[in-house]
Amino acid sequence: MKNSYSLRYPHPVLLSSKLKRKKIVEIVINDNKFTLFRNKVNKPQAVPSACPHRGANLAKGKLNKNFELICPYHAWKINHKGIASSPSAPKRVCKIHNLKTWEKYGVIWVANEDTTEKFPDFMEDNFSLVGKFSQKFEAPINVVIDNFSEIEHAFKVHRFIGSDKKDLHTVNFSVSIEEEETKGISSGKYRKQPFIFRKLFGIEKGDYYHNDWSFKFKPLNASYRNYWTNKTGNKVRSNQYIITTFFTPITSNKVDIFVFVQMSIKNKLLRKIKSILSFFTVMVTKYEIWEDAKIARFAPEKPEENTSWKLTSFDKQIFHNRKKAERIYFGIQEKNTIAEEV
Repeated sequence: MKNSYSLRYPHPVLLSSKLKRKKIVEIVINDNKFTLFRNKVNKPQAVPSACPHRGANLAKGKLNKNFELICPYHAWKINHKGIASSPSAPKRVCKIHNLKTWEKYGVIWVANEDTTEKFPDFMEDNFSLVGKFSQKFEAPINVVIDNFSEIEHAFKVHRFIGSDKKDLHTVNFSVSIEEEETKGISSGKYRKQPFIFRKLFGIEKGDYYHNDWSFKFKPLNASYRNYWTNKTGNKVRSNQYIITTFFTPITSNKVDIFVFVQMSIKNKLLRKIKSILSFFTVMVTKYEIWEDAKIARFAPEKPEENTSWKLTSFDKQIFHNRKKAERIYFGIQEKNTIAEEV
């Protein structure tokens, strides 16, 4: 398999609701094609899409009454243990590479069959999972990593995150670079919002918005804790949200983002409308990440020839994240990358 090093980590690949019984779906991870289906015990099973016989695309096949995958070309069948056999020569069998699968948080995840990496645990105590969704980015993985690890674009691209342009002077931002992750803390005067929005989310006029995040590489994922305080920061508002994003590279110019939304509400009155808050929180998150996807497709992966990027304090950490992705996720120990600006 190409770029198989990264597959030692669990990757989200499909919402569980999209893999119905008897349905076959082809998934792609780092240019590797796999066929995903539910086997006889209704567990997601993923195998390389190339039939071991002569390479026909198994994703074009069917499932028999025993939920075995049948090749569309010569009817080789693959059972739940990953054993492929020929109908014309029943003694002709072989073992194929079954990916390891999980079905957690409403999403199907896959990794190499022999992975020893732990499943990423991202759920927080006192928070509840209120939604999940996926979003395609038509951009290289480096560009997508850049987008999710800087706040330089927030005031221009987003509508509900961060500060307005006129309040950028109130923004404090700091980053710490650790061996296997980067962490960021940002705060600033929250952008103006309609009265009903503020009341629904427990925000007061003049509040400060805080976004504490961490970016990890085993697998590629980032979590953002969003909350509001009064100007002095000594009073935390009722509602807090954690947005966790996982990045599954598809091809050199396409990435699937899987987003998990967690919520915590302290205010008893707001708890009574939790279902309404959950709906609007997921919708707002979807909109903001859709905006990211819409603009990221225009971003270059590297500076043009004979030029350099003039970075600010809001985005200099992007090169640290690129290098960590190469070293930790892709397993590239030495590679010429864009020279980091100091």
